[in-house]
Amino acid sequence: MLSEDRLSHIAGHPDSHDAEAVAMAQEILQLRRTLGAPWAVVQPLGELYVEDGNAAMIWPASLAERGDVCLYRLEKPSPAAEAAPPAAKQRGRRKKMPAQG
Repeated sequence: MLSEDRLSHIAGHPDSHDAEAVAMAQEILQLRRTLGAPWAVVQPLGELYVEDGNAAMIWPASLAERGDVCLYRLEKPSPAAEAAPPAAKQRGRRKKMPAQG
């Protein structure tokens, strides 16, 4: 695994590294910051509501209880990510899962 120092060095010296390596280092650093701590939690039943396309109550992460599902907030993409070719930005539309039962 790349250390924080190594990733910071790669991200901070774009002239010394391939542009793709710099972008990956920046993305990994952003994900590590973002996923370091949950932003909020939802109870397991609430997770099922969301999976079914319904609303669920979420709570601050400070009120987490055993079994709660952690939610993480992703930062807005960097300008470099926005400038990516259209094929790199395409995502499949999420499909609603059929009800089981």
